[in-house]
Amino acid sequence: MKKKIIITSGPTNERIDSVMKITNMSTGALGCVFAETFLEEKAEEIERIFFISTKMSYKPRVDSSKIEYVTIESTQDLIEALQKIFRENKIDIVIHSAAVGDYAGKYSIRAEELVEEIWETFQNTLPEAMTKQRLMEIFENPRVISDNSGKMSSYEPHLMTMYSLTPKVIGMIKKLEPSVKLIGFKLLDGVSKEELLTVATRLREKNQADYIVANDLSKIGGGKHWAMIVGKNGVVGECQTKKEIAIAIKELIF
Repeated sequence: MKKKIIITSGPTNERIDSVMKITNMSTGALGCVFAETFLEEKAEEIERIFFISTKMSYKPRVDSSKIEYVTIESTQDLIEALQKIFRENKIDIVIHSAAVGDYAGKYSIRAEELVEEIWETFQNTLPEAMTKQRLMEIFENPRVISDNSGKMSSYEPHLMTMYSLTPKVIGMIKKLEPSVKLIGFKLLDGVSKEELLTVATRLREKNQADYIVANDLSKIGGGKHWAMIVGKNGVVGECQTKKEIAIAIKELIF
């Protein structure tokens, strides 16, 4: 039976206001190499590739009716796209190479307004009632915040933004379809192989992934993209380029 595959690729963008966003350095190039490699070498076994990425991310350099592009912006968009695809399709493989942002903007506020609210609270609260918890409540939900549906002023000298954690998308995938083959990714920077292996193994076990492609940012660049592939029994291979990673995963999952 021909396979249906999801490839998530590139960064997510989290809005601070109608113009400014939080994003990361991912271009989506690795996700593209996966799509290109699968269609070059396993096209007869593929029914559909759902390629999920932001508008500005790289797209596969292959013209194929088997690719369905799904454009997202934020982490929440990505979650909703995955839920919809799983609802409507029996998915066989997920290559979750998207660099999902760890944080999203919760609100923005002028420092003067936050200081004013804290000062007011001190003035109007009995000393014994002024606790760290009360202060944290102010930081979590101040009275006056900037509306992120419009553009904030470019002349605010003390603008502050509170961030909140985004959901961990990789942890949702096996819940949507327990039988799917899940390939996740982990990027660290300048660590030992032992540390990278430990972190990747923990990630694989926690999210029931079949394989984790573990990368080291210090070993990426100049046409090189070193990675180790971590499976149930440890390291199953090391690669030196994006193409090698895609070929190695192809041989493991098809």
